[in-house]
Amino acid sequence: MPLIVTLEISDVELEHFRSMMHRARDRSARREPHEIAMAARAAVARLPSGARSPFVAKRMHKVNALIGMLEDPEWQLPEPERRRVLDGLAYVAESHDLVPDSVPVLGLLDDAIMLELVLQELKHELEGYEEFDEYRRREAAQRAAEGSHRAVSREDWLESKRQALHDRIRARRDRDLAQSGSGFGLITRF
Repeated sequence: MPLIVTLEISDVELEHFRSMMHRARDRSARREPHEIAMAARAAVARLPSGARSPFVAKRMHKVNALIGMLEDPEWQLPEPERRRVLDGLAYVAESHDLVPDSVPVLGLLDDAIMLELVLQELKHELEGYEEFDEYRRREAAQRAAEGSHRAVSREDWLESKRQALHDRIRARRDRDLAQSGSGFGLITRF
């Protein structure tokens, strides 16, 4: 029978996670974006699948989505959002965890907590990308159907959806910041 644990992270503890994120981000500043993405992908791949709890596995899946949005040539993530995603991946790409990943049961807990904080700050970017990816698949299948109208190029219909989603990401993030202040403050603001 699984045990459900609810964590309450105090301002002092949140400050500790914030400082860990800033150190990881500072260390990764010397790396190229593709190196950060590659290191984050390698970190996820190194984790033995049997050692991942559903809590950690769900967050690791989201890490792959963050990497995907950086590498997807059709998404064309604008630079401010691209930088935010790279900053979010910096901790995953780092090998200097609070708790070493090799420690049974607890080794991935710091990663999962940090990822949860990062994912909360990047939720609009992730939602936008997931919607774009679903739209792209659905539209491609419909347009490939026999007898469908083909006067609009793939780039044209993707550009329209991509721009609408990028605008929505910024509007929702700005709305959330206006309502709640600075969020967790883990990721670079612009």
